[in-house]
Amino acid sequence: MIGEDFFELLKKMTKLQATDYVKAELTAQEEAFALLLLGSFIGLPAPSAGLVIRLLPHLGPELELLERRVAESDDLFAQVAGVLRI
Repeated sequence: MIGEDFFELLKKMTKLQATDYVKAELTAQEEAFALLLLGSFIGLPAPSAGLVIRLLPHLGPELELLERRVAESDDLFAQVAGVLRI
């Protein structure tokens, strides 16, 4: 009885932690995508302007995400450590 409850709790905790990892990875991938397309603003080599203009309508969520991350970015290491539970 107690063992089954323990394993159910462990299963839920593992799912939550895995979800946190996936969300953090998704955020990192979205930031990398936006940075690749808009990197010319900070001096990175960027794709051609035509490609960026065609993809720009699809960047709405990424641009909002970048804006939020800049506003909230007090300590990036602390955010990563929080996700990894260090």
